[in-house]
Amino acid sequence: MMRRRLASRPLAEVRELMRSVFPAPDRTVTLPVADAAGRVTAKPVYSPLTVPETDIAARDGFAVKSRETAGASAANPVRLKNPFRVNTGNAIPPGYDAVVMIEDVIGEDGTWSTGKAVVPGEHLHPRGSEIRQGDLILPAGHRIRPWDIGALLSSGLVTVDVREVRVGLIPTGRELVSAGELPGPGEVVESNTAVAAALLGEAGAACTRYGIVRDEPGLLRQAIMDGVHENDLLLISAGSSAGTRDFTADVIADLGEVLVHGIAMKPGTPAIVGRVGGKPVIGLPGYPIAAQTAARELALPLLAAWGFHPRPAERLRARLDGTVTANPGYDEFVLLTVSRTGDRYAATPLPRGGGTQMAMVRGNAYLHIPAGVGSISDGVEVEVLLTGPHRTLQGGAEVCEPAPGARIPEKEAASPMKDGP
Repeated sequence: MMRRRLASRPLAEVRELMRSVFPAPDRTVTLPVADAAGRVTAKPVYSPLTVPETDIAARDGFAVKSRETAGASAANPVRLKNPFRVNTGNAIPPGYDAVVMIEDVIGEDGTWSTGKAVVPGEHLHPRGSEIRQGDLILPAGHRIRPWDIGALLSSGLVTVDVREVRVGLIPTGRELVSAGELPGPGEVVESNTAVAAALLGEAGAACTRYGIVRDEPGLLRQAIMDGVHENDLLLISAGSSAGTRDFTADVIADLGEVLVHGIAMKPGTPAIVGRVGGKPVIGLPGYPIAAQTAARELALPLLAAWGFHPRPAERLRARLDGTVTANPGYDEFVLLTVSRTGDRYAATPLPRGGGTQMAMVRGNAYLHIPAGVGSISDGVEVEVLLTGPHRTLQGGAEVCEPAPGARIPEKEAASPMKDGP
């Protein structure tokens, strides 16, 4: 079947359409606090405990009644009356209101003295100084950080209610083989859904990768129906263009409606946005760079609108080492290699096109050229978005380090190369 691709819609318009058409899913799950890093709180979290429960020592030494140390000095030590030996973190007995540090104590057992007076509350943490029972620990919509876990556990919580969004990823193509299999002539190992799942997982999404679906409308139809039933957002890798084996748009239209087919962005022009059962279905191009650009520029903004945010990319100013040509009618995303010389940065554009996986590995940043701007000349200073930590940039190179990935439940581990950029 020959199919005419819909006119390309502006990227900003497509994002706004997605935000207006697809409301945030309302799903909450309860997780162990220790497993909740990166997830988003479903409601305000309050402390069931007062921490600390009683006054505790902030230093090693002796708990005392501060008034009994009045006038103490190096020249006039004051003997301590009934001091109580404490270590840091020990509870302060009732009636005692300060701690004399061990280094300020002189004498022997039974004859302890101090050459330094203390005031009420000195060298102790008062009851409730961390938090009091009923106080707010985390607000609703808060992305839980590693240090938040410590506060939750210390406050007596072992579980926390978090929002959940489920994203399904379906790889399609006769040429695909699963990870671990040796590809034959004309075959490639499927990786697009693994990369997209890791990308969306960083935003807090629970991602499920499905098995490879061959280029047959009936098989794709069933896979989409199952994926929509089980998820809040469905991504289909490959089959979004207008070739003889690209069925994604037709199947989406048959099951629901195609809202957009063709977006004014490069790479990623053939991307699809559809609606099936009221849920968003995004068709990704098959080329790796185009697929990941579409996932980053379409799926991530939708998740952000739903309250699921990835870590923001670091930005810096760099001088272009080469002219970048761009179509002013498109939003273009150009991979770069950024290097540092002294306190200056240079950004070298990488070859354009659908590209291979290694182009994304060699690049450490990208440049967004908004629609309406067009080409940018050699030597112009631009703002770039880093794809790794700023501190890894070195003179003429970057130190590669693994990015944190998402835990991805797989029904079947399953990079298509058939769609254009």
